[in-house]
Amino acid sequence: MPKFTRRERLVILNIVASLSIKRLADYEIIEEIQNKTNHRITRQTLYNIRQRIKKDSHVWYQRLREGNYEYIHEFKERINEIHDLMKRHYEIIGNNKDNPTVQQRSLEELHKLSITLSNLYDVAPSIVGYSKQNKDFTENNGNSIPISQKDIIV
Repeated sequence: MPKFTRRERLVILNIVASLSIKRLADYEIIEEIQNKTNHRITRQTLYNIRQRIKKDSHVWYQRLREGNYEYIHEFKERINEIHDLMKRHYEIIGNNKDNPTVQQRSLEELHKLSITLSNLYDVAPSIVGYSKQNKDFTENNGNSIPISQKDIIV
């Protein structure tokens, strides 16, 4: 795709990924790309973009799967991100005592973030390989290392 700017390439990749998931026909995806970028692509180019998305996704997934600790780090970063967003919403609520509409909206978002955070904590033991039954940490090679609940930092 040399005729596109970097920004246009990202827009096109996002369009192809999101509309392919929705199972739109090729011609509809091509039309959407033309509407957003003022460039027309061929079906062959669309096919090539899909192949690139598959390859990039596979490489990314493989890297996370093989690098167990990197995956755990990414998981922890998402938890930290939610904590940060929650802190910001608490500040919004505190700074808008005279604006109940803003407070209500922030409370709604806090509720959604709390649910997301709870879900992440629910799956955290399986992400890090922790088993409540035998209190072991299972490494990628299948070996178990005894640990206690306090050893898990999430």
